[in-house]
Amino acid sequence: MPEGGMQGVRKQQKEATRQRVVSAARELFEGVGYEETTIRMIAERAGVSVGSVFTTFESKVDIFNHILFQKFELLFGELQRIAPHLKGSCCDRIVSLMSIAYGVECRQLDLMISHLAASHGWPDRIEAENARRHERLVGLFRDCLDHGVRAGELRADADLDLFLETLMAVYLRNYRKAYYERLGAEAMSELIEKQVKLIFEGLRA
Repeated sequence: MPEGGMQGVRKQQKEATRQRVVSAARELFEGVGYEETTIRMIAERAGVSVGSVFTTFESKVDIFNHILFQKFELLFGELQRIAPHLKGSCCDRIVSLMSIAYGVECRQLDLMISHLAASHGWPDRIEAENARRHERLVGLFRDCLDHGVRAGELRADADLDLFLETLMAVYLRNYRKAYYERLGAEAMSELIEKQVKLIFEGLRA
């Protein structure tokens, strides 16, 4: 076989191994938890050697970050598609976006909880990537707030950055509540609606 053909085969094999590793890791992170999962467990579940895992990813946290990236892109794509078609007040639009996000994330709540747990102490480079994803998500909510200011719903002098920081803290904290109190997407939607309406009282024009 020509050298180029061999390289193509090796590339395909490496990608197939990578996909098996990602699939196995996602199952373990959701079922066992991030902290409890080891590279050896991932390798055994994927049917590959430990060495093969390290030829596709540098570490467990890199595998997890890859999974989080895939998960985020699906969620962000859905929110980005829906956002321009939302009706109602600024508050209503934000509640709708967060409710949609909860509907998606509650289907894989164990993975979200693993995400929150793993984020404490992971490398700076992973935190930087996560921060960039977070900024893109916050941008959708910022668009809603800017629209509210232009429409006269919100005070023009409001500290929107601080508001968003508070809003996102509440949004993320609810995942822990959902996990330990066994709340579904509908209950989460009702909860965030009450919370967001209360927070918005400080911004109204």
